[in-house]
Amino acid sequence: MGEIITASMVNGVLDQVKELLPILMPAMISFIGLRKAISFLQGVLHSA
Repeated sequence: MGEIITASMVNGVLDQVKELLPILMPAMISFIGLRKAISFLQGVLHSA
C-alpha cells in the first residue's frame, strides 16, 4: 500500500479539500439552520 500512495497524491487531495471548505462550510451551516427553523415551526404549529 505504501508504494501505491505517494505524498504528492495525499497533498493533492488535501489541497482540493481545502479549496472546497469555503463552499461547504456555509452550505452546512445553512442546512443546519434550515433544519432548526423547520423543527421550530413544527413545534409552534403542534402547540397551537
